[in-house]
Amino acid sequence: MSVADPPAMRPRCGNVPCHWCDRDDWPCRFCEGSGRWRPERPSREPSGVIGWIRVDEPCRMCGQTGKEHDPLPGSDGPAGR
Repeated sequence: MSVADPPAMRPRCGNVPCHWCDRDDWPCRFCEGSGRWRPERPSREPSGVIGWIRVDEPCRMCGQTGKEHDPLPGSDGPAGR
């Protein structure tokens, strides 16, 4: 698999049972429902200056499902929605 061919989204996150995977009404707030996100990571230049570079990777927050997974116990959805 090349970098140009990211893995397909997964239907479920791996937690069984998962009431978040059973829902389709809220996309993940980190990847916006794509199953992939682009966080930044620190990078040190040869001169010693620390900067930030974007990386493209499977979304860890939703388990690459594209569905919101709120980590707070007993929550019914993203705060403020």
